[in-house]
Amino acid sequence: AVVSTAEYGVSTQEYGDTFAVSPFYVELFFPDNSDQFAGLRVLRVARVMRVLKLIRRSKKLMTIATVMKNCVSELFLLIVIWTMGVIVFAMLMYTFEERTNDNVKSVFDAMWWAVVTMSTVGYGDITPITVMGKLIGTIVVFLSMVFLALPLTIIVSTFSKVYGNRKCMVMKKTRKKMFVSANEPDEEG
Repeated sequence: AVVSTAEYGVSTQEYGDTFAVSPFYVELFFPDNSDQFAGLRVLRVARVMRVLKLIRRSKKLMTIATVMKNCVSELFLLIVIWTMGVIVFAMLMYTFEERTNDNVKSVFDAMWWAVVTMSTVGYGDITPITVMGKLIGTIVVFLSMVFLALPLTIIVSTFSKVYGNRKCMVMKKTRKKMFVSANEPDEEG
């Protein structure tokens, strides 16, 4: 929609657009003093936020946004369970490795190991040494592979439902248009 000059600047989106491009113009007009305006560089993140406005224009992106919105409670529950797993396995690892492993000096070191292992990143900076530590590590790796597949199944299931509902709505609209146009009287008769 076309916005008049008087109406421009009234909404928060226009303010966001202005803040997003302001670091560029400040550095353009004051190139020697760019260090003084280093704090404005944070506003460059607003450029990324402008891209989110495109989601409203695309039905496919809106479908994905709807899917993610519908999955929030299930995904939050998975994050809570994952966090509980991190805490439990970190405590076990700390219990069995604290005396023999120089890399596990605190529970937080063990938590770092659990996060890295459960996310299947596996940096290798902390590795178990004891037999029980290695057994716990093996269990964590296998459980993590199964656990990381769960969000995908939740998202795919929800996507299937949302996509089916949207497809059904489109079919209803098409049938309604066909019914209305079929029942309109001809101009000849």
